[in-house]
Parts: sequence; structure tokens; C-alpha cells
Amino acid sequence: MQPASSKLGCFIFSLILVLFASGTVRADAGKDLFDKMCASCHSIGGGDGAGPDLKGVGAKRSSEWLMQIITDPAKLTASKDPAQAELVKKYGMEMPGLGVSRADAEKIVAFLGGGAPAAGGAAPSAASGGASAPAETKAAPPAEVVVTKELLATGRDLFTGKQRFANGGAPCVSCHRFDYPGIYSGALAADLTGLYGKMGENGVRGVLKSLNFPVMKKIYADRPLTDDEATALTALFKDASARKQAQSDPYPVAGLGFFAFCLIAALAFKRRYK
Repeated sequence: MQPASSKLGCFIFSLILVLFASGTVRADAGKDLFDKMCASCHSIGGGDGAGPDLKGVGAKRSSEWLMQIITDPAKLTASKDPAQAELVKKYGMEMPGLGVSRADAEKIVAFLGGGAPAAGGAAPSAASGGASAPAETKAAPPAEVVVTKELLATGRDLFTGKQRFANGGAPCVSCHRFDYPGIYSGALAADLTGLYGKMGENGVRGVLKSLNFPVMKKIYADRPLTDDEATALTALFKDASARKQAQSDPYPVAGLGFFAFCLIAALAFKRRYK
């Protein structure tokens, strides 16, 4: 019969393996989320971009501070967090709220190195460069946008300015390029054709609702988009992403070609041995 101490040792070893494996899975998931949600502005070791290079950020900032700036950066700004204020001064913009859930933020933080422990082991305060976990229960995220002809028509009209934004903001087409049927766009700012593919639905909604980029912030400071307008534009970006993916995917065309080849070969074989 196996001694109790041996059984306990096996249990502890198994538990360590499980925890290590779960941490690895979380970090991998965090990398995927980082590539999709963060890499358009941040690098890891590649230098500053629209935002700071995040190499080593896990050793500089507490995990709760990182969680806060990922999930709800506006709260750091509202609390006059000094670290956030320094970043805004340096880069000329606040990080936009991208609608990242706390669960996804935990994966991103794990990928970035887990965060430095708060001073004294306590949860960091906003004044010390961190923020405690929000106590309130957040509202559930909006349902996924279902693309319809009506939504696409509205999104296209809002993008081009054919339909004005309710609060008087400038149409997107005046600055942004967007490769989509019926839209002839500008090229002063970023190409938005692949926005949905890079940021996903929550990310696109977050950008549209915050508009915290330098020029956009000035233009839309007192002219935010309504929820319905953000939904229509999200549907437009989602459809553009689907079209782009369909055009770049060789498998449907290759599959049809192979099917046609097999059909011709079968007919030739049938005639030969008829």
C-alpha cells in the first residue's frame, strides 16, 4: 500500500503541473488577444508606436493597474492617476476603451508578465499608479451585431455623410479610407477596411464610443455617436472584414476548380469506355 506521504507528494506534483499548464494556456490566449486588440498601437520590444512599447511592463505596473487601463482607462483618467496622466501627456491621447472583459484582460496581463505586486501586498490605489478591482457588477456587453441590409445601408450613409450623425460629428469619409462598394473615401487618416478583423466587435464598439484618438477627440468632443450609430457602423466594418476574408481565402475557388476538373475527367472517362 502506498504511504500517505507519497500520495500527498504525487498530489502536490500533479497540482503544480495543472497550474503550470493552465498558466501557459492563459498566456497563449493572452497573446492571441494582444495581437488582435493591442498590437495595432503597442509592440513588445519593437519600440513605441501610437502607444508605449510594453516590453517589461509587467514588472513596472501592478496587475490591477494593468487590468484597469485595459478594461476601463477612463476611470484612471477621472481619478487623475499620475501614471495615466504621464502617458496621455507623452502620447497626446488617452487609451480608448475597447470593451475588453475582465476575463480577457486577465489573459492579456498574464501574457505581459502578470504585473508587479502592489506595495505592501495590498491592492494598489489609483494614486499609487494602480486601481482596485471595480466592486460594481458591470452590465452585460451588447449582443453581437447581426448584419442586415438595413444596418449596412445606414452604416454606409453615416460613413459617407449622406446621413448626418445625430450629434453633428463629421462623416468618417472625410478622413478615412475604406474599401467597400459604393464608398469613395479619403486617405488623410488610417484605412478602416480591416478594423473589425484587427479589433473584433467589442474593440470596434469601444473605439466608436470613445473616439479618444488625438484628432478625433477634438472633432467629436461634444458630438459622441449614439448607440444605434455605433451599431450600424460596426455592422459595416464587420461586413467589410467578411468580404476581405472571402476575397483572400483561396480555398473556395480552389475547391470549385478541383470539382470542375474531377467532373471533366469523369465525363472523359465515361465517353472513352462507353
